[in-house]
Amino acid sequence: MILTLPELITPDELALIKRLAGTVAFTDGKATTGELLQKAKNNQQIPWNHPVMKEISAVVMQALGRCDAFMGIAHPRRLAAMLVSRYQPGMAYGLHVDAPIMGEPNHVRSDVSFTLFLNEPDAYQGGELAFETGSGESAYKLPARSAICYPTGQLHRVRPVEQGERLAVVGWVQSLVREPAVREMLYDLSEAREHLIGKEGTQRALDLINKSYFNLLRRHAEP
Repeated sequence: MILTLPELITPDELALIKRLAGTVAFTDGKATTGELLQKAKNNQQIPWNHPVMKEISAVVMQALGRCDAFMGIAHPRRLAAMLVSRYQPGMAYGLHVDAPIMGEPNHVRSDVSFTLFLNEPDAYQGGELAFETGSGESAYKLPARSAICYPTGQLHRVRPVEQGERLAVVGWVQSLVREPAVREMLYDLSEAREHLIGKEGTQRALDLINKSYFNLLRRHAEP
């Protein structure tokens, strides 16, 4: 399930992240890519293990923690990795799937990926985040402060940037629930509960949905 998260961070948080990112030099994005994707990846980044990422990660994780939609779809257990990516004219990232295992020396399974946009869409041309679907591509270019999350196993790419600069925070979390389909079912049940709360004559339906939601979570969660 691909889910957009409008205005995930505040204007002050955006300013802080961009200020922190502006204090360090970006490195070649290929440094954190396996051999198979060396030709596909052409960008720059602040890697996950750079000291400044500790501060940026804290801001982003706090924002994700207060976002009900993200918590409902991701059921996050721990952060696998986070970095800041930069695309300038001519840069792109070809079709790929994010790595299933991240982090050194303590490996973490990556289940849910997210991209937090730091520049407004009119600040650059191209650079859309595009997902492969059964009927073609679905592309997203969200306003600054907004984010999108998706299963880490989803094929996707960043289209070539033609003008300007595309700046984003990219991260991956391990979920308490391993299976994407189960996470989507839990999310749908949670949404259904919210629609039923407060409506007269729906208590029985709410009780059954609550039962299914909690039993499904109990069966599939891996604390």
